[in-house]
Amino acid sequence: MKLYLMSDDIALRARWIGILSSLHPTTLPAFSLDIPSPSIVMASDRVLTDVSDEILKKLFEQRVMILSTTPSFSEAQKFLALGAMGYGNAMMHESHLYSVYQALEEGKVWLHPDFITMMILQIHDHNNPKEKSLEMLNVLSNREREVALMLGNGSTHQEISDALDITVRTVKAHSSAIYQKLDIKDRLALSLLLNK
Repeated sequence: MKLYLMSDDIALRARWIGILSSLHPTTLPAFSLDIPSPSIVMASDRVLTDVSDEILKKLFEQRVMILSTTPSFSEAQKFLALGAMGYGNAMMHESHLYSVYQALEEGKVWLHPDFITMMILQIHDHNNPKEKSLEMLNVLSNREREVALMLGNGSTHQEISDALDITVRTVKAHSSAIYQKLDIKDRLALSLLLNK
């Protein structure tokens, strides 16, 4: 899948090109809809500032990651609601930029873990998950069920590790098993499943 880097900031584009050079990206110095489908686009939020929501929706028919030099949760929500597949810091570590590309290539959403936690907390019903949703967890072991409920509440891997007195590595292993058994991609999808 072809990669496009869209930014009006020369230094930022140069940084992205340096990091992602092995993917042979095409750079765009301004907003453009002239991108063949299917493609992955990593776009600076600055080039999207004056673009209408309707035009953004057209851009987001591609697999688009928005990168911001000043990330905010409200901006992430706006772009994700319009159809972007990811949101993050324009200066994120190079390994994260590769993770972004891989996630989008696989059709997955990419968000910083802190943003995922904030989204989960917004949708979470703090009283109790719905009874019907709890029945779906019957395919899990008792420990996986405990981990799933904590993940669905917005707990981080470290918080679950501390609460259940298990290693973070074990929490991650349980998380992978949970996602596989429930046929979901991540903890945001788990939270949505538990609270629908």
